[in-house]
Amino acid sequence: MPSANVRMPLPLTRLPPWFPGQCGGVPGADAETGLRTHCTGTVFFVDPNYNGVTDLRDGTNPEAPLNSIAGALSKCQNYHGDVIVVMANDAWQYSPKASYTTPINETVVCTVSGVRIVGVSPSGALGVVWRPATAGATALTVYGCDVLVEGFCFDGFQIGAGGNGIYADWNGTTLWGENLTVRNCFFGGEIDTAIQLEYAWNCYIHDNVFQEPDVAAIYADPAGSPPANCCIADNWFHDCALAISMTELQDSEITGNRIFNSAAQAGGAATDEGIDTALGAHNLVADNWFSCILPAASPGDWNDLNSGDATDAWVGNWCMNGMAVSIPT
Repeated sequence: MPSANVRMPLPLTRLPPWFPGQCGGVPGADAETGLRTHCTGTVFFVDPNYNGVTDLRDGTNPEAPLNSIAGALSKCQNYHGDVIVVMANDAWQYSPKASYTTPINETVVCTVSGVRIVGVSPSGALGVVWRPATAGATALTVYGCDVLVEGFCFDGFQIGAGGNGIYADWNGTTLWGENLTVRNCFFGGEIDTAIQLEYAWNCYIHDNVFQEPDVAAIYADPAGSPPANCCIADNWFHDCALAISMTELQDSEITGNRIFNSAAQAGGAATDEGIDTALGAHNLVADNWFSCILPAASPGDWNDLNSGDATDAWVGNWCMNGMAVSIPT
């Protein structure tokens, strides 16, 4: 499962009680920027469940964390190597709700480039629960370049009519949400669109789980600017309304994904609910696994579930009864 793959190898340059200003004479103990993973970067800790938590502190001490991801982002700087470390919570719908019950319940806009946002859930499979603040909102909108997101469980439970996970976009002026990496995350539980890309090139989406999103798992609006040079690899899609719906995707790789569609598996119509690059160009779609049969001119077959462009290369993809060797139409 995704969260089990998150690793947080922090170089502990100082340990309690040697936090800022607390131990004179110890080299580095009076630094104001906490732990370091970079020449200039800072590690900021976020835990809304911690006693007395507030955003009115520097956030570099794990014993005095920040209350919100937005608060941590306000302290980050472009390409300083900053890392936001978010602690686990007990908000998953079936958990005992015994303690640490406050989820990350935020609608965040990231305009910082070169920052890493990581959920730390060392004993869990799904990750740190993150919900949009209101029904229909998006948990994380990314306008900064080179942003990495991992270790979160994006869900829409308990906020009403669902919401969206991650949206990478151009802000209309000078910021592009390009070079985004999303890995080791879970999307499900009333999520509408899990990940949407707009004006977003060179995005790497891998090792995630998409559990029944109501609108789409990975989506690009055909009326918008098409993504390009992306890699979508080794993800698990289960009964997504649309799994990879990126009709105009260009010059990209879609490999090693597993796509289960109940309608297709049962021989029912599932029109373009698998992988759709029909209006794109020069994509490699290889070694993916589908719950459909080979082309058979019937509902739910290879051509019904998927759609590709004549300039694509669809190579070595597996159906329930063999390997597909054609571009789906």
